[in-house]
Amino acid sequence: MNAFSDISDILASFIDGLPWPALLVSESGEVTFINHQMKAQGHLPEIQAGAHLSVVCPHFYNALQGTPPWLTPQDVDARNLQTGAQQRVSVRRLPLGACMLITERTGSEFDLGSAQTARLASLGFMVAGVCHEVSNPLTAIHSMVQLLQSSGSLQPDTLERGLTNIAANVQRVLNITRRLNDFSRSGIDQKTLLSVGQPVTEALQNTQQHALFRNIAVEQSIEPDLWIMGVADQLEQVIFNILLNAAQAMNGNGRILVAACAKKGARVEISVRDSGPGIAPGHLPRLLEPFFTTKPAGQGTGLGLAICNEIVAEHGGSLCADNHPEGGACFTVMLPAHERRA
Repeated sequence: MNAFSDISDILASFIDGLPWPALLVSESGEVTFINHQMKAQGHLPEIQAGAHLSVVCPHFYNALQGTPPWLTPQDVDARNLQTGAQQRVSVRRLPLGACMLITERTGSEFDLGSAQTARLASLGFMVAGVCHEVSNPLTAIHSMVQLLQSSGSLQPDTLERGLTNIAANVQRVLNITRRLNDFSRSGIDQKTLLSVGQPVTEALQNTQQHALFRNIAVEQSIEPDLWIMGVADQLEQVIFNILLNAAQAMNGNGRILVAACAKKGARVEISVRDSGPGIAPGHLPRLLEPFFTTKPAGQGTGLGLAICNEIVAEHGGSLCADNHPEGGACFTVMLPAHERRA
């Protein structure tokens, strides 16, 4: 069985075990899998091979935004055309396209439940790709152990290279599990009213302790009196991760501008722009996909931006990346604004 069919089976098994209606959509918008909870609703047409989302679930298709809409991580409301029920559609990128999780809206809440439950559901999307992702380092470890065992008298340098290879691959697996574990446990934190400047300032202070920022000029432009409901530590993690990615893209030399301002529609925008080479157009649609990374093998888990996207989504906001017209990459975090009451 090849890697493609392996990950397909893993994802289908995971999606079918969810307690909420869900479906998988391919890169081209074809519905490739519908779980039993979705089928149990009884409102779907008989799905033909290659059926497009616009035909299978037109109300979801119409509610989604982006190009193409089914690949943009987002949470939107949609009204079921058959039942009239108000539903929430949560879209998350996966290795072979996207997963859509559908929850019924009841009043102002959703059946998805608490923030911790939502966090675990998001974690599950990532875990669905773990088996495929860790298979590479585990295979490398197994092959190296077999090589060392099959050799007779090993030269010290040969043994050293083999052990170094094993240690590096073990560390990669540990990094993946650590990031997932940290993400799963941080979803219970309570949101409080805080100034946008707080997590931004703390993230910038962390850069001062990082060697990669020694030759990078960091500027900031933060409008006063910007307030949001959030978890300061989590938002600091998001901003610092974006700053770190920018520093790595510039190889430790260049400029970064961090700005925060009010936007129409009671929104607050936090942007991080760098003077680096920008993002390859082919990479832009996949940047927030779990396990997608542009870094060399062994230098990134591909979970940083995916986790940042989930954190921002839990704060009712959005995270996007683009290339600035004047050069460099620009990451934008959009969050709901709140008023500070005396």
